[in-house]
Amino acid sequence: MRTFPPRLRTLAWLLTLVSALTACGGGKDPILGTSQGAAVAPSVSATAPLARNPAVTGVALNTQVTATFNKAMNASTLNTSTFTLACPAGTAVTGTVSYDANSRVATFVPAALLPMTTTCQATIGTGAQDTAGTPMASAFVWSFETGSAIDDVAPFVTTQVPAQDAVAATNTVVTATFSEEMAPASLNTTSFTLKTTVGDTPVVGTVSYAVGSRTATFTPTSPSPLPSNTGFTATVSTAATDLASNPMAANKVWTFSTGEVLDITPPLVTLTNPADGASSVCLNKTVNATFSEAMAPLSLTTTTLTLAPSSSLGSPVTAVVSYDALTQIATITPSANLSPSTAYTATVISGTEGVKDLASNAMLANKVWSFTTGTSECQLPVALGSASNFAILGSAAITNIPTSLITGDVGLTSDTGSGITGFSTPATCPEVVGSVYAVDSAGPACALPDATLLSNAKTAALAAFVNATGAGRGTPTPISTNLAGLTFYPGLYESLTTLDLSAGGQLTLDAQGDVNAVFVIRSATSITTLDTSQIVLSGGAKASNVFWTAGSAITLGTGSVMKGSLLAGTAITLQTGANLEGRALNQGAAAAAISCDSCTITVPTP
Repeated sequence: MRTFPPRLRTLAWLLTLVSALTACGGGKDPILGTSQGAAVAPSVSATAPLARNPAVTGVALNTQVTATFNKAMNASTLNTSTFTLACPAGTAVTGTVSYDANSRVATFVPAALLPMTTTCQATIGTGAQDTAGTPMASAFVWSFETGSAIDDVAPFVTTQVPAQDAVAATNTVVTATFSEEMAPASLNTTSFTLKTTVGDTPVVGTVSYAVGSRTATFTPTSPSPLPSNTGFTATVSTAATDLASNPMAANKVWTFSTGEVLDITPPLVTLTNPADGASSVCLNKTVNATFSEAMAPLSLTTTTLTLAPSSSLGSPVTAVVSYDALTQIATITPSANLSPSTAYTATVISGTEGVKDLASNAMLANKVWSFTTGTSECQLPVALGSASNFAILGSAAITNIPTSLITGDVGLTSDTGSGITGFSTPATCPEVVGSVYAVDSAGPACALPDATLLSNAKTAALAAFVNATGAGRGTPTPISTNLAGLTFYPGLYESLTTLDLSAGGQLTLDAQGDVNAVFVIRSATSITTLDTSQIVLSGGAKASNVFWTAGSAITLGTGSVMKGSLLAGTAITLQTGANLEGRALNQGAAAAAISCDSCTITVPTP
């Protein structure tokens, strides 16, 4: 008979008590969660591309479109009549629809490439029904804007649980989070496997994929729980593909072992954003909950995380839910701006029908908090449109000093491709994980001539620079000169002179638990980071939501680390070993060369 420490025995007793009380029925209990009342209509919980306001831009032309539901659906009711795509609205896209029951996700696969730079509208109609025959209460409609290029970049695993060499509880599940949204049907027991490290004995299980968290989960069923003190090898193979059908470049393989106990510790919400009692919250705010441990992504739905006007708790706002596995932050993204000067209440549901951790432990009590909106909007991300898939988009010249590593596309919008120089093997440009584009065939042999694509990207980058520097973003917080040792919170910052980060210095960007927080930092002249300086992201901040603009040049020093997209008026220089998680874009009339000296540039994940 297995024994447990006193603390774990106490927790087990509490969980048993909660389970028993929840099973007693009755009306809704504010502590234990939801009751079993009238049938709840199914709803869309997550989408790819993300349903948000403003719409996502720069979506690949070869993408598939997915919608995840808050409950199991009747597959026969999900078809091209109930799941439609129009690009633009009113112009139907021909395609096929499938449904993955393990993941509760429907996928629309267009029959051909989507049109360039077009606003598309996806719709899940009320003909979609759950397995009990209950239809959607209303149609779910969302929009996104295509870019000008296809997605040809291979996905990869960014985070896995248990981690490499970790010692896990015997009732763990295994998860893999990807660099981009994946095709749910490609994540199955063939592409995601678990075996004992010694003997290669397969573990029987099920595989699901959570849209919005980009996470696949392998749930062991035999043996379950896993045997203690045993080594395991998890593998995600190249059979796993993204929404553009790109396979992983190589298998992802990692090992872990089990300990001797079960995980029976319930998860907690440790931080909310907005905070409880916050006032003057911006109207386009997303609502975030940070958990104490890794959560089961498919347990985070529009049923288990809700946002409603405090005066009408039974009428939640239309929203989607996403989850960031790295920071353990779940996000409610409303489909439209919240009402001004209005009190709202957010709830994370506990109990058997609520959110769960990776060991299926439920929270012991609901997490409920409230806030009041103001009358203005938060900073919006800079819309990069057709320029969003570029790691480098230059106007005068692009100079590479081998060996660099550039993940994302590279493009030069000048009159000739001969301005792209320095790749170690010009025939293949091995430094680039993506495509190299030029307006003609005068560049390296690896370059693809596509003047139309580059023209669209140039237009988008120019518009992004105007947007980032425009007065419409509001009154900035004034900053000047050396940023070392400072911490910035979400918002708009501006210097009327130069900005620099001293050698070895650090600037922290703290999102305070909001994974959608936007930072716009601009200089009227130049931005320079000196050797080994670094930008540090904390509190859920993401490089995809950080934007740097300079009236003239941006220079990243030797061995420095930069986070965010760079939009410069003149040159962009990445000195030896500089690392940029972001983009280097310059397209103005005074644009000079973009140079990369054995640097690393990675287009950030969403």
